[in-house]
Amino acid sequence: MRILLINPNTSTFVTEKVAAEARRIAAPGTEIVAVTGRCGPAIVSGRAEDALAAAEAMSLAAEYGGDCDAVVLAISFDSGLRALREMLTIPVVGMSEAAMLAACTLGSRFAMVTFGNRAVPIYAEICQSYGLGGRLSNVVSLAPLSDAEMRDPLLILPRLAEAIDETVSRDGTEAAILAGAIFAGITHAVAEKVSIPVLNGVAEAVGIAEMLVRTAPRKAGSGSYQLPAAKKIEWPNPALVSHFARF
Repeated sequence: MRILLINPNTSTFVTEKVAAEARRIAAPGTEIVAVTGRCGPAIVSGRAEDALAAAEAMSLAAEYGGDCDAVVLAISFDSGLRALREMLTIPVVGMSEAAMLAACTLGSRFAMVTFGNRAVPIYAEICQSYGLGGRLSNVVSLAPLSDAEMRDPLLILPRLAEAIDETVSRDGTEAAILAGAIFAGITHAVAEKVSIPVLNGVAEAVGIAEMLVRTAPRKAGSGSYQLPAAKKIEWPNPALVSHFARF
C-alpha cells in the first residue's frame, strides 16, 4: 500500500514532521510518499493562503498520486480536500477531519488548540462544514509562535497543557485536537500533562486511509464527487493539465 502524504506549504521541516509521524503509525507494508509544496506560503495561516495551498495540493496530487492507493492531506486547514476527492479515484483523507471524527469516538465534545487568532473562525467554519459544529466545544488559540517554537513545539508544552486544562474546566471539553501540522508527533507528550485524550490528525488520517484502501469503496459515479468531464485547462503544472484532460 502506498499513501501519498501531501504538505502543500513550502516548509520542508513540516513535511519531515508529518512524514515521521505517518511512518510511525503506518501498518507494516504501508509506504509513505511525502511531498512538499513548491510555491505558496511557508505556513498557511489565512483564507487567501489556504486557497494557494489548495491549488498546490491539486498539482502535487496529479503529479505524484498516479501509483498511490490513497492521499492524506497533512495540512490542518484540509486545503483542497473536497477538490481532491472530486478529481481522484483513490480515497483522500484530511488530517483535521480525521482528528475530529476520531475525537467524536473519545468524548462528547472536543476543542481545537491552535496558534494565531486568525485561525480561530476558520477552524470553527471547517468544523461546521463537516457537520460537527455541535461537537465542538471551543477553538483555543495561543499567541503566534516564533520560528523556533514552530520547529520544536515542545518548547510551548506548558502553554499547550494550560490551554487544554482551561477548556476542560470552562467548556466541558473531553478531547483536544492540536490543530497544526507542526504539532505532529507531540500528542503523547501533551497527553501526559492533561486529563483528556489529545489528537493531532496525521496519525488518525493515515489509519483511516489504510482502512479505506483495505475496504476498497467504489468511486462515486453520481453526485458532486463523481469525476468531472474532461476539460482543457491552462495551468503551469503539465501533470494537472493532463489529469483534467483524461477525465
